[in-house]
Amino acid sequence: MASLPVRDRAGNRLTGFRVVTDSELGRLGDRVVVAASVVVVEHAGAVLMVFDGWRRQWELPGGSREPGETSRQAAVRELREETGIDGVQMVGVAVAEFDLVDPDRHEFLAVYRVRLRALPSLLVNDEVLDFLWWSPSGPVGEDMSPLDAEIARRVVHTPTG
Repeated sequence: MASLPVRDRAGNRLTGFRVVTDSELGRLGDRVVVAASVVVVEHAGAVLMVFDGWRRQWELPGGSREPGETSRQAAVRELREETGIDGVQMVGVAVAEFDLVDPDRHEFLAVYRVRLRALPSLLVNDEVLDFLWWSPSGPVGEDMSPLDAEIARRVVHTPTG
């Protein structure tokens, strides 16, 4: 794992990563605004990365919360929309903290974990153009979000869920 902060090519920085329990993550929204959620989907030692057609990079499935949604509801919706994966056991495991640019802001991100026993059928769509099962012990390519890769590595090495 890298030491924080980790910076991407746009200047966004992952500044914090705190392991929490599922119930702590559910209550976090009472104290701070959690703008988005990501899901670390694991199978046979690999993590699912999606190729985002807009950002043109490999990243974790996830995205912004819609009005009235909890962090968990956003994670479930984004995972279903971006991959077709639905009806899986999802556990809240961490909160990540970012300093983002364009526009400049400080945000919190809910991090969930899903462990699969079998490979799922994945659905390419307008937003996600491809899928990659990435080994967290492997290198981070130039076309992969170093922020998401670092989150995935930290989740895989967290003995929760």
